[in-house]
Amino acid sequence: MAGVDAGRFETDTKSSSKPGHAHAVYWSKRYQEKAFEPFDWYLKWEHLKELLSSWLSSESVVLIAGCGTSLVAEQMLSEGLASKITCVDQCAELIASLREKYKDKAAMEFEVADASNLPQDWSDRFDLVLDKALLDTVVAGRQGWASAEGVLQSLMATLKSSGRYVCVSHARPAQRLPLLSAVVQDKRREISCHQVARPLDPPPDPKAKTGKAAKGAPDPSSMQAAATDQKDNVYHIYCCECQAEAPEPPPQPAEETTPPEE
Repeated sequence: MAGVDAGRFETDTKSSSKPGHAHAVYWSKRYQEKAFEPFDWYLKWEHLKELLSSWLSSESVVLIAGCGTSLVAEQMLSEGLASKITCVDQCAELIASLREKYKDKAAMEFEVADASNLPQDWSDRFDLVLDKALLDTVVAGRQGWASAEGVLQSLMATLKSSGRYVCVSHARPAQRLPLLSAVVQDKRREISCHQVARPLDPPPDPKAKTGKAAKGAPDPSSMQAAATDQKDNVYHIYCCECQAEAPEPPPQPAEETTPPEE
């Protein structure tokens, strides 16, 4: 379900033998227990399409970091918005399952990789890197900020000079911009932030048990609209892209000189 409670990615600071969201063991177990069924964290393609389409073309080469079982890569390709999509995840069992599922999709490739240590020959390869909840899970780990900086540096290195890193996060700008700025400040990139309302499940039908609405029960449509209007009920999409160079000033016309009088 998109719009999942982001509170699941709370910082893992307590000592525990149970692996949390920042651990590969947790994800490997989760994927296998759920039989690798499709699942999109935060937002689905239908919620991202309008914004991402403005940054993509049929020639785009895309990296999806921490792909999980998301359907975004498949749907992006079906829209003709990429020529090749590489999906990476650190769970080997998941990648094996995805390779089998998409074995007839030559434009999709799947690699087992740690996002903080991507292959060096991937440098300057991608037009867009999409991170949907990956950075949030890394920040939630015990080595939070330091680990997240390593992931960001690794992902940024794979971008072409004109490429974009797009991060979908539950974290507000006050929380996420300092981290992003610390990594991109020397890379001639600027950061923009966009908001997308969190998709909500349909509210419960007040007639479900009694056959009629309870007296004084609020209208379900107004309940959903009110929730959507709340300023905190959004996901934040951060885009790091190359700074536009200031245009060179037009050449100044040569000064005309008055010929001396004879």
